[in-house]
Amino acid sequence: MDDTLPMSPESQKTPRILVVHRGNVLLELISHFSDESILSKNVKIQLVLPDGHFEMGHDDGGVVRDCLSEFWHDFYDQCTMGSSLKLPFLRHDFGQAQWESVGRIIAFGWRKEKYLPVRLAPVILEQAASGYIKSDLIENFLKFVPEGDQAVFESWRSDFDSVDKDELLEILDNYLCRKGPTANNFGDILQELAHKKLLQEPAYVIDQWATTLSTAGLEIEQILTTYEYLLPTSRKVVKSLSFPEALNTQEKDIQRYVTTYVRESDPQRLSLFLRFCTGSDLFLGKIISIIFTQIKGFQRRLIAHTCGCVLELSLHYDSYPDFRSEINKVLESNVWVMDIV
Repeated sequence: MDDTLPMSPESQKTPRILVVHRGNVLLELISHFSDESILSKNVKIQLVLPDGHFEMGHDDGGVVRDCLSEFWHDFYDQCTMGSSLKLPFLRHDFGQAQWESVGRIIAFGWRKEKYLPVRLAPVILEQAASGYIKSDLIENFLKFVPEGDQAVFESWRSDFDSVDKDELLEILDNYLCRKGPTANNFGDILQELAHKKLLQEPAYVIDQWATTLSTAGLEIEQILTTYEYLLPTSRKVVKSLSFPEALNTQEKDIQRYVTTYVRESDPQRLSLFLRFCTGSDLFLGKIISIIFTQIKGFQRRLIAHTCGCVLELSLHYDSYPDFRSEINKVLESNVWVMDIV
């Protein structure tokens, strides 16, 4: 950034440094955000490794994005239920203070990096932020239930006669449904089940989040469009890659390797690739600048600078499978230390 530009009011504030330990991000970040005034602070994060040493990474955005990604990954595992879409569930060790803190973390991620936890059912955030919902309840519910239940419900919707009635009744009984299914009441029953599961049961959590999200500047239309925008696709990621203008033959080969790798990656691997390069497991519209290096042999490795979203790649790969194997090992290890200031 040109240092002749005037500093923003936020940048002029003394930063509040939050110290967070890797592996304990969920509980520590919730503890930090129990302070009601934290959203008015210039927050920066310092991560601590399991051995007790501070990571060297300087927080210019990348550390925050990485911390948010780890927080929500742990939150989905420990505090939610559901398949493709998740719902928060009440834990005996989570009271009003903890759920309010999670609401502030949602607001912080949105204001700081336009990050939203897109695996949460959108109706949850819509209800908390606006007091009403715009998303389709039934579609949210079908993405929440297990794939097997979803397949049976879809068969019921398309052709009731082809459904295994015993299996359908067993599934409905699991959701405490008190009505018998017919060829004509799919919409009515699923609407009622969805409303109970998605809005009534997590109502306490929604109320605690509403305190913050109703004033976070998060409009219901933004939730719908942002969910779609944040989900990684190979097309989005390929367009975000930026290579030097003039490429020699060797550099063109590596360019082809990278774009081929992204195009053949599934959503989970795309999320890993984005987090490695930008700190965020979601697509935030960041341009990923590719820099070529001459590192080879045993020292050859991928180097990412998440604050500036820069990826350093060696020019010394014998083939695409060689490149793919190395990047897969890095992403699948999920052990990335920010050791560059």
